[in-house]
Amino acid sequence: MAGRATLAASLTLAGGVAAGVGSFLTWAEISAGPISERASGISGWEGKATLIAGLVLIAAAIRVFTGGFDALSRLRPSAFVGGLVAAGVGLYTAVTARDQLLDAAEAELSRSVAQDALDSGLVELSISLGLYVVIAGGALGILGALASLGVREPAAAGSGSGLTGWAAPSGSPGAPAAPAPPPGGASPWATPPRPDSGTDPPS
Repeated sequence: MAGRATLAASLTLAGGVAAGVGSFLTWAEISAGPISERASGISGWEGKATLIAGLVLIAAAIRVFTGGFDALSRLRPSAFVGGLVAAGVGLYTAVTARDQLLDAAEAELSRSVAQDALDSGLVELSISLGLYVVIAGGALGILGALASLGVREPAAAGSGSGLTGWAAPSGSPGAPAAPAPPPGGASPWATPPRPDSGTDPPS
């Protein structure tokens, strides 16, 4: 396998593992004084989406490592789409985490009260490691897709010389020339006639 193909598959595999593992880690932490609550990615639709994206990246990379047919041409769209989904969902969650918290708090508090609590520091919202891991995994998947651009599929292995054990054609270079037939069309293996032992040789 070519060096760039190995690099592309390795980046895609690393991105898929990071996106998949990061989906189960903590994405955000909410604290109010001594009380804190953590939210993992898999608890919402965002984490499920990034997990699926990670599995797509892993499957595309394994196909390249195992030498699957047309693996590289399938790696490019899979790695790009999977990486884009993982990174995009992760960035969307990081940007909208505050608004999502306010929307969730409206079930018990008014939005203005929750907003004041966040602004005054009574309630603190922080982004955790898992979300950064997912975003990094998506970025690696996109890099894997870019690294595979311009890499050709490996040619299928073939003998190129027909079936093993068959004789080379008579016109091929290096083949021994067939012996010329004897004059008169007689077989070269025929035994010549022996003279009669009772007949005197002519004088």
